[in-house]
Amino acid sequence: MNDYELVYLIKSQADTIAFDFLFQKYHKLIWKYVHLMHIDQKEHDDFYQEGIQVLYKAAMTFDESKNKTFTRYFELILKRHFYALISKLPKYQLYEDSNFMECFAYHEPETYDEVTDLCSEFEKDIFQYYFIEKQAVKRISKQMSCEPKKIYNAIFRIKEKYKNMI
Repeated sequence: MNDYELVYLIKSQADTIAFDFLFQKYHKLIWKYVHLMHIDQKEHDDFYQEGIQVLYKAAMTFDESKNKTFTRYFELILKRHFYALISKLPKYQLYEDSNFMECFAYHEPETYDEVTDLCSEFEKDIFQYYFIEKQAVKRISKQMSCEPKKIYNAIFRIKEKYKNMI
């Protein structure tokens, strides 16, 4: 069966067998775009699942009167959807590793001075509130009258400076 017949069966009769055939044909294409978009390894499965949903959506909305092949139509929708998902991913990354946070606990207070010597005044305040006083980011952002993202970015910079120092 060709793509047009499969799409017709999926649209008109909600044929799951036809969708399975279509899926078998296009699942490698989905993986191709997951890898081409340089998506983080931990996001691969999520993007693959999104790709399967996009395949179903493409099958349901495909209009052959537009003089496009189903493959090109599906690729276009898939790329656009992946770009939209990538734009929604956070641009910064916080380390959730608890060992990293404990590094400050095992060092003497002199280490704190070494870290803060490398920091700006804003980062010094964040260091004091977040690492020493263990305050939440929301509370710090209210105290300092700035966005939480700015706090997260400062925490990231402090961690990077500390990692480079050790």
